[in-house]
Amino acid sequence: MRKTSPVSPEQGKSPDQSERRLKPVGFSGTITNTSLHDIIQLICIGRNTCRMHVRSGEKKGMVCFREGEIVHAQTNEIRGEEAFYVILSWELGAFSCDEKPPKSETIQESWDFLLMESMRRLDSLRSAS
Repeated sequence: MRKTSPVSPEQGKSPDQSERRLKPVGFSGTITNTSLHDIIQLICIGRNTCRMHVRSGEKKGMVCFREGEIVHAQTNEIRGEEAFYVILSWELGAFSCDEKPPKSETIQESWDFLLMESMRRLDSLRSAS
């Protein structure tokens, strides 16, 4: 008598169907030992298009990427570059990303300029305290 293994639900489906079902639609994490700067740099280098939702306590923000460029940022009160700098000043928090394209484009500067400027601003704030 020949033994057979149980039939998996994936058998009989094309590879495209299996991949589509298993493909992640975003990622999420908590910002503690890794800085938000590093995570944003990875998204930009990977030339990704996505929206990153960031939370730090009661504060919420969003950073939008199109093909690796930062094209929009917003908090409840601010939009554009200033919102980006505010979000990057948050030291602890959580983030999640989805693959939805940005609806607005309020930022024109390159991602590397934005990250360098945010670091400069953080250094100024720390030295002033």
